[in-house]
Amino acid sequence: MDVQYIGEHLWPGRLGHFFVITSFVASLFSTFCYFTAVRTENDLPNSNKWRLLGRGGFILHTVSLISIFVALFYIIANHLFEYHYAWEHSSYSLPGEYLLSCFWEGQQGSFMLWIFWHCVLGLVVMGTAKSLETRTMTIISLVQVALGTMILGFYLGDDIKIGSTPFTLLRDAMQGAPIFQQANYMEFVKDGNGLNVLLQNYWMVIHPPVLFLGFASTLIPFAYCIAAMWKGDYQTFVKPTLAWSLLNGAVLGTGIMMGGAWAYESLNFGGYWAWDPVENASLVPWITMIAALHTLLIYRSTGRALTMTMILFAVTHLLIWYSTFLTRTGILGKTSVHAFTGDGAALTYHLLIVIGVLLIISLVALIARWRSLPRIKSEEETLSREFWMFIGSVILFLSSIQIIITTSIPVWSPLAKWITGKDFAPPSDVMQHYNNIQVWVAIIIGILSATVLYMKFKNTDGKALGKKLGLTALIALLMAAGIAWGQHITAWQYVLMLFAACYGIVANIYYGIVVQKAKFKKLGPSVAHLGFATVLLGILLSSYNKHPISFSTAGIPMDFGKKTQEENAKENSENVTLFRGIPVAMGDYFATYIGDSDVAGKDRRIYYKVQYERKDTVTNKVIERFMLYPDAFINPKGQQGLSANPSTKHYWNRDLFTFINAATDRSKTDTSTYRSHIVGKPGDTIWLNNGYMVFNGTNKNDLKNKRYVPAAGDEHLEFSLKVYDLNNEVKEINPVYIIKDRSYVSYVEDTLHELGLFARANLLIKHNDAGKDTVLTEILVRQTDPKDDFIVLKALVFPYINVLWLGIIVMVFGFFISLGDVLSRKVSARSADK
Repeated sequence: MDVQYIGEHLWPGRLGHFFVITSFVASLFSTFCYFTAVRTENDLPNSNKWRLLGRGGFILHTVSLISIFVALFYIIANHLFEYHYAWEHSSYSLPGEYLLSCFWEGQQGSFMLWIFWHCVLGLVVMGTAKSLETRTMTIISLVQVALGTMILGFYLGDDIKIGSTPFTLLRDAMQGAPIFQQANYMEFVKDGNGLNVLLQNYWMVIHPPVLFLGFASTLIPFAYCIAAMWKGDYQTFVKPTLAWSLLNGAVLGTGIMMGGAWAYESLNFGGYWAWDPVENASLVPWITMIAALHTLLIYRSTGRALTMTMILFAVTHLLIWYSTFLTRTGILGKTSVHAFTGDGAALTYHLLIVIGVLLIISLVALIARWRSLPRIKSEEETLSREFWMFIGSVILFLSSIQIIITTSIPVWSPLAKWITGKDFAPPSDVMQHYNNIQVWVAIIIGILSATVLYMKFKNTDGKALGKKLGLTALIALLMAAGIAWGQHITAWQYVLMLFAACYGIVANIYYGIVVQKAKFKKLGPSVAHLGFATVLLGILLSSYNKHPISFSTAGIPMDFGKKTQEENAKENSENVTLFRGIPVAMGDYFATYIGDSDVAGKDRRIYYKVQYERKDTVTNKVIERFMLYPDAFINPKGQQGLSANPSTKHYWNRDLFTFINAATDRSKTDTSTYRSHIVGKPGDTIWLNNGYMVFNGTNKNDLKNKRYVPAAGDEHLEFSLKVYDLNNEVKEINPVYIIKDRSYVSYVEDTLHELGLFARANLLIKHNDAGKDTVLTEILVRQTDPKDDFIVLKALVFPYINVLWLGIIVMVFGFFISLGDVLSRKVSARSADK
């Protein structure tokens, strides 16, 4: 017997699912129409009709996708927890600014974001591709079909599931749970599971859309390359492919470093980059895109390297899909701190089929046109720009191979074990493993990125080149020597990296000003390469001398969950226990844990107030004082431990980066007791553990204690108590004494969490021998023992980290300068740069 459920809102889900089907069918229709338009090109009127139908289908697909977004946002914003997606990713306590983050926390929402950007980019291509429209849009629409299947939620038979719809009902996702046997089950679904606490950060509102725009924009150069090989036209595709490649380099690079900024501000692994597999999965396609961009520049100016260009663009887009496979199937669950948990074998096989189809399309196009792809038989001159640009592209490609092979160890290790009988595990020290290899890539690319600009295509005068590079190299050497001495950089491979960075900065500035004569439209390459060199310098300066200042003095051992005892011992030595109100020396500062905030409103975080003072070593006077507020979700979603967010003090030449690793567990019983204090008149003082409190009488105006709401029959007195801490800062608390219905006494206490202070008020009747009663005011004070209120804090100094952020901005700006230059002029193959 079917249950007639009560309280469900079914129409948003039904409408959303209708648009899911419509979007998928429209993309399939658009693919068919555009493909037919290509097949009927000899009959131009008929081909144009099919092209217009293809456009209509793609527009309908776009409108339907936007409608899906609207339906799902309505469900999330209105907390319709009868839908599994809303229940799993949102809650009533979630602040409104993070509602959008609910979209991309889950698999289906992030796929929708990816599809949406393809829609936007597809509309632009539709209006600009001209003679290549039908072929490029065939590829784009086909990829949309593949992505559309990811959110279908359709079953073939009983076992084969195609995609997962975001409009699945909670009772369908959790079939068999006893609660769903009740028609009124919604009465028991009081709240949702909530958004992952790590995603409750403003960076996670803007980082995923930018990153997915970067992912999506790899499709357009790929589509143009397939279209060029399909048509056999190897000149028309150059300008749009170059423009889209530059856009992708800027946007995907920005998205990746936004993720680094999020990690820096929200994760407590102590930095902006950890070679995490999810980070690597987004970095590798960017590296191959940069390599493809430079081989395309070679082809544009010399007619060489077209085959490599086609391969690199195809590999870049395939890597996006492979990265999706890595991060969404759960295969990285044990090696990544922020991979998706996966939807089982169904999604695994689904993604592998899509990768296989796109790989076949790429191989068929390359094999079919292999012999006809334009080539120049003669060898390049060694002193030519194209030769060293090609060498740089190959090195970038090899770099990406090393990163992706190591990242993919969980994928290929079972097969390798079956063949060899040996276990293959990810490196124990991930940072050292990657750094030891990639530092050499950084050195070579840093030097080449500046040197090649001084070369000319076809051939270069060696003597003139030597004079220009000799001067810049000498200046860079002096600059690197000064920095190495000042920052105590002694490891020789990092000294070489420092020289490469300094050389890149000096040579690119000189090239832009002297050689290019500061002509803005021509500055794109030198500005982008200058930004890259500055990024290298920022990485080196901020990482090489990154150091903790929070050395343990309490001798309290803690388990930090590290793999080895040595790692745990090291972590213990670099975390300091701060008891409330007791200053502790940390580097140049004295740090004092002042107290924490109460959980209020929708923000479930607890903010820990830590005061830092820096004193003059001679006079001992305080020359700097500031507060940092690292925060944490205690026991998020019922889990043990805490989820911490750092707090950072920014200086022009360093960052003081702090985060909480442990704190007082509020769920445990507080053993402190109330102590009675009799006050007679305003001005009477009560001494506290870390301050004092002054009685100011009663409040005769509006109530200040928001915890008390007067009820009918209440008689109440609210008392005013001014609290002074060690820094003479003043707070006010207002306990309330209540007589209810003239029959019994009650009270509402007031608290000051940052001092661990709780206060109640009471009235006492004192009888004397004369028969006159005196009313006394009793203030009951309970204050947590400082030793029972503590935090375990880690503080790191990142020297000159602003150099890194500056470099990223400059590099992205250089991409956009080059993009503007490309769009403003005619670009065709073999139009040599001068």
